[in-house]
Amino acid sequence: MKKALLIIPRARRHQIDEALALAESANYKVAGIVKARDEWRINKGVLAETVKAARDNGVDAIIYYGNLQPSSAFKVMKEAGVRVIDRVELILEIFSEHAGSREARLQIEMAKIKHELPMVRELIRRSKMGEYPGFLGPGGYAIDSYYRHLTRRLAKIRRELEKIRLTIKERAEKRRHGGMIHVSIVGYASAGKTSIFNRITGESKPVGEKYFTTLHPKHKLVKLGGVKAIFIDTVGFIRDVPPEVIEAFFSTLEEVSLSDSLIFVVDVSEPERDLREKLRAGLKTLADIGASSIPMVVGLNKVDMVDPLDYERKSYMVREILYSLSRESPIIPVSARTGEGLEELSRASIAVALGVETCTQQISMAGSLC
Repeated sequence: MKKALLIIPRARRHQIDEALALAESANYKVAGIVKARDEWRINKGVLAETVKAARDNGVDAIIYYGNLQPSSAFKVMKEAGVRVIDRVELILEIFSEHAGSREARLQIEMAKIKHELPMVRELIRRSKMGEYPGFLGPGGYAIDSYYRHLTRRLAKIRRELEKIRLTIKERAEKRRHGGMIHVSIVGYASAGKTSIFNRITGESKPVGEKYFTTLHPKHKLVKLGGVKAIFIDTVGFIRDVPPEVIEAFFSTLEEVSLSDSLIFVVDVSEPERDLREKLRAGLKTLADIGASSIPMVVGLNKVDMVDPLDYERKSYMVREILYSLSRESPIIPVSARTGEGLEELSRASIAVALGVETCTQQISMAGSLC
């Protein structure tokens, strides 16, 4: 495992557990933590502290858990002599580890290129001034050539992903013509979506504590109460999703927007502040991809890990957030570990897709669905 120094801006201090979990998922052992003030740049004091800590700990990389300006990243690399990874690059490294399909690999490459281009432009600017560290490249002419290569490659990837996107839509339409309901399981990274997918469908897809074990949607046909439903396990949401990641994974996320209903999985065992932020982040992502009007059921997962009073308080908070966004979604306590509530969750997801509000109505519309 590689060693890394973690720099965390003040605005993200409460996300330090997430930062450490992401670093571990990307196979970095955090050897030290430096606290910064600004989200975008590093001042002289933090730079000096970072350089000293990097050298003292012999790290392989510096992780800046924010959206660092290219000029600031350049300064740190020049002074510390090791590569600097910001929050987006860290996420993309994890994506790369779990990319199994051609689509996922193309999407990750696209996001990497879009994120890398501002840094390459900064290198071009500095190379013309004679200011760039040797380990970053052979010279100004080579960097210019590399920039042109990246822009050509980006255009080609976009064309290939557009073809894949059209194929996905065609397949979804064929399944719909066959009378199948599409239910997408969505939620924040590591909330337990794949575990719930496995329980509902009888599959055994890989799960784990690491983030983003699912990048390419998984599909499984299930029959419930005479209704055919395709359950879809999807890529996990994350707070402050950068535009380049949203664009790169649009073909994957678009499948969510084509669903008949959604199961939004929430980890109810988390602290209230994290739960609130992650729920809002997920709902914002749904709005960004045009899926905010799709009927939804909320599964409060890991209910076996909280006491009844804690559950009541958090479920009320979830209901209030949904109400503030004009969402009236059923909220069901579930446990992927014990199986509690999962049958009710899956049946409710089909019911809302059919436009049914109560179990009594379900019986009249879907026979033995209840």
